[in-house]
Amino acid sequence: MLNTDAQITDLDLDAYVDGQLTDAQRSEVEAHLSRHPEAAARVMRDLALNRDLRRALAPPPMPRPLLGAARRLVLARRRDATLRRILRIVPAVLLVGLGWLAHAGLGPLSISEGQASGPTPPFVTAALSAHEVSLLRAALASQPEITDLDAEELRAATGIRLPGFDPGWTVRDAQVFPSPQGPGVEILFEAPDLGQVSHFAVRAGSFDVTLPRLIETLDEGIAWFQIGETAHVLIAGADRADALLDASQELSDTLY
Repeated sequence: MLNTDAQITDLDLDAYVDGQLTDAQRSEVEAHLSRHPEAAARVMRDLALNRDLRRALAPPPMPRPLLGAARRLVLARRRDATLRRILRIVPAVLLVGLGWLAHAGLGPLSISEGQASGPTPPFVTAALSAHEVSLLRAALASQPEITDLDAEELRAATGIRLPGFDPGWTVRDAQVFPSPQGPGVEILFEAPDLGQVSHFAVRAGSFDVTLPRLIETLDEGIAWFQIGETAHVLIAGADRADALLDASQELSDTLY
């Protein structure tokens, strides 16, 4: 048998990969995987295989011109819905000022529950803050960027293992960034297919294996995944969302 814990069997691991466990059972399996690297590696490989099978069996993607038109239609509907909400609250805005708008989540970096499939992990919020600071630093001549990326030094200092980045990506800045989850690594790249893209990695505080997921806002595409105890978040322009998801899948493969 692969497993040494009497309560966790290979059947439990298969059910975990297939998403057939309750939250409590998933927690038990994840605790087991955190103590057994070989079992964790097997689960990661099985999850990647499931993803590849879904890709192979998926229907052909929508032609790019139609996909672009569909995306523009979705964005237009979102803008119309936002305008309708704003018109309904104009009297209240006049009374309580712009602070109310910030509380309602209308800022440029806010993510509504309707745009994300389920609650947004807290490390995504930390990644958005790091991304905003990276863009601010890039615009300031008095803040020189750090373009030397020493992945081993960063891993020794933070315990964060970085993925294998595309050699075509050019590092524009690399910083250790504070977050509620602890020190994270924020790297700003210039990438041929993505333009300006940032990668934020942080120890999430719990063990999980999550395949790449995509969140879209009006301004940005956000892709995130978690391998073991480390979460990874990529952020680029909203028009690069599809390419961003592909890039995150390629990066996650380098961590298995």
